[in-house]
Amino acid sequence: MGLLLKRALDQAAVWHQTQRRKYPGVDVPYVSHLAGVAVVLSRHGFDDEVIAAGALHDVIEDQGVTIAELAARFGERVATLVNLVTEQDKSASWEERKRRYLEAFPTKPWEAQAITLADKIDNFQSIVVCAMEHGDPWAMFKRGRDMQLERFETLSRMCQRLPAHPLIDEYSEALAALREV
Repeated sequence: MGLLLKRALDQAAVWHQTQRRKYPGVDVPYVSHLAGVAVVLSRHGFDDEVIAAGALHDVIEDQGVTIAELAARFGERVATLVNLVTEQDKSASWEERKRRYLEAFPTKPWEAQAITLADKIDNFQSIVVCAMEHGDPWAMFKRGRDMQLERFETLSRMCQRLPAHPLIDEYSEALAALREV
């Protein structure tokens, strides 16, 4: 692991220190998710800047970190990638934000799409692990299972139009496991 990635994981842990995963009855720090995203990207051979952006992918959206601050700390490419995977209008309804995010997905560069897929893969794996070890994860989601799965299926169909890549295969496999929960 390069210094850029180590710095990104450490800073992500600081910025997200009060945030927790949606697990019933157990306190899982959010950094577990960020590390999971980084691991997925690393496993698929992405470079340190993409992996660092994966570790930092929620800091603008969830922690109010600015693009300028990200660029100053981690470089323009990392900041740009994080911005590309950030929901741009938090004032819109959840449904509208998710619709816009999915609409924009095909227009993004592959590295940003990869961060999105790695994010979802880790989320899917977290839901499966939660169901196995901690109880019903779907009760923790305001919109419930069906609406979430519909969104993930839409993303899966969009991925079928992309050039073949093992990351897309992993997304499909993780989604198949999620459907069983």
